[in-house]
Amino acid sequence: MNEKVKNKKLELLWIDKESGKRFPAGAAFYHEDKGEYRLKIDALSDDKLVFLRPSTSENGEVKYRVEVALKKEGKVLRYSPIGMGHSGPQTGRYIFMDLGPYSRSLVLDTGV
Repeated sequence: MNEKVKNKKLELLWIDKESGKRFPAGAAFYHEDKGEYRLKIDALSDDKLVFLRPSTSENGEVKYRVEVALKKEGKVLRYSPIGMGHSGPQTGRYIFMDLGPYSRSLVLDTGV
């Protein structure tokens, strides 16, 4: 029997850059077919489509683009960058992101 595997819900956290304190930030879902994460960030409205996409990889370090879908009349016109991210051996299972005006780092716990 072939069952569709539901995307596992992953944790998003805000981490204060000065104190290191962690705060819940929402959830992420990995889309294996596209190789990207869909982010549901609590600070943004639910209708915002935000994606975390790998852009380059070198020596175990992966750089990411954080993009928001710009829509008109329900159709995606284009994707606009709103931040950057990185992961690698030093970050372990976490992907660290810097988004536009936010002073805290957004962190995705990939759980692996």
